Amino acid sequence: MARTKRIEPEPRALDPVPAGTRAILRPGQEAVAYHIPVFPPTEDGTPLKSTIALPRHSAWTSGKHFHAAHTEYLRLVKGAIFVELNGETRIISTLAGGEVDATGQLVAPGLSIEVPRYAFHSWGRLEHYNDSARSGRRVQKNVLPEDWPEEVVVEEWTDPSDIAKPLFFWNLNGIITAPGGTIMPKRQAAAKALLGSRWIDLQLFVVFWELDNWPVFSVLKNVSPASNSYLRTLRVLDVAEILVSFGVLLLAKLLGSLLNLNAVEKRRTPDALWEVHRRS
Repeated sequence: MARTKRIEPEPRALDPVPAGTRAILRPGQEAVAYHIPVFPPTEDGTPLKSTIALPRHSAWTSGKHFHAAHTEYLRLVKGAIFVELNGETRIISTLAGGEVDATGQLVAPGLSIEVPRYAFHSWGRLEHYNDSARSGRRVQKNVLPEDWPEEVVVEEWTDPSDIAKPLFFWNLNGIITAPGGTIMPKRQAAAKALLGSRWIDLQLFVVFWELDNWPVFSVLKNVSPASNSYLRTLRVLDVAEILVSFGVLLLAKLLGSLLNLNAVEKRRTPDALWEVHRRS
């Protein structure tokens, strides 16, 4: 029996590219187009928005993480996504105008989501979450919003509105897309040879520590709480996971310091953002 050929998603920059940003395209099964600010915030208080575009079939997700120093905001501009926030999964559809339930009916209008500090969250294209449990039921393909096959476009920004998120995206992508033959100091070259594929993880962890992006490493709860007693237990487990994240990234930061690894590098950062960072 012939095997079905896997479709390779193709990332494409938005047209037009959002003002004040530059696009980075990452191909592969987790294809994604980042549109990242290249200038610091203006004095009028307008937040710096990064825009992420996911083509159909992209398996990219943000991964479960939290922020300790920023409140984050997500706004769905196009398509349909899942958003997991503190253990609760929401389905958001642009066509529907907000959150829909398992039958596809609108239950909460609005396309923006506030992510408080320390709130565990992740998001991605809806079709890659259509087998996940939501409110005790299964999300079936025949009740997905009509816009689920479309390109997904999501804006992200933070409060306070500073350059941390743009710096994060520039340096994250700079590490992931760096050419294999990059010249580096002997100590770093030795560490890379020793760590293998974990070398990229170490560099990313240094970025995560410095720029307020804390991955959740362990999954200590598998079901949603049904009572106040479970809620109290959930908070204890959340604190434990937060401490694990801090501990792992602290070790990475210490090792990175020994290797002279920096979260923000000039070669990975637009000039205007680099100058602000350098003076900070």
